[in-house]
Amino acid sequence: MSLLFDRAVEFILRFEGDISDDPHDSGGLTKFGISQKAYPDLDIRALTRTEAIELYRRDYYMKCKCDHLPAPLAMILFDSAVSQGPRLAVRMLQQALSVRVDGVVGAETIAAGHRASLRLVAVEFIARRGFQYALHPQVSRFGLGWYRRLAACHQVSQEPL
Repeated sequence: MSLLFDRAVEFILRFEGDISDDPHDSGGLTKFGISQKAYPDLDIRALTRTEAIELYRRDYYMKCKCDHLPAPLAMILFDSAVSQGPRLAVRMLQQALSVRVDGVVGAETIAAGHRASLRLVAVEFIARRGFQYALHPQVSRFGLGWYRRLAACHQVSQEPL
């Protein structure tokens, strides 16, 4: 697809791991980060890595129009969409960009992303993601992992392609 998508999906797969069925995880049975809750008609146990990558491309990267945004914002948005849901991820990006918050990446959001000071907006976006994690009822169980991933996402988003 693109160098950015390839880098971003490898980052996500590194954090999501293989198969998990943690009774404390609201997603239930999960493989490569794809949950039974999000995809109830999918045979999660039989899911291949290639199929998971295609789901990530279609349902997260393309849905959030990451291919229309500068690389640092696209990386953070994609990871946020996977981890926190596409609508919340887009809303947090829009808040960081100080544009109308509607949860949809449209012309206004894309234009603001290209005009923005990318380092400043990235920091604001990361901070908003961290705040949302802090509000999550499972933060005491999963928070340290979420925050590690968030710090790594910020670091990777600042590296040149």
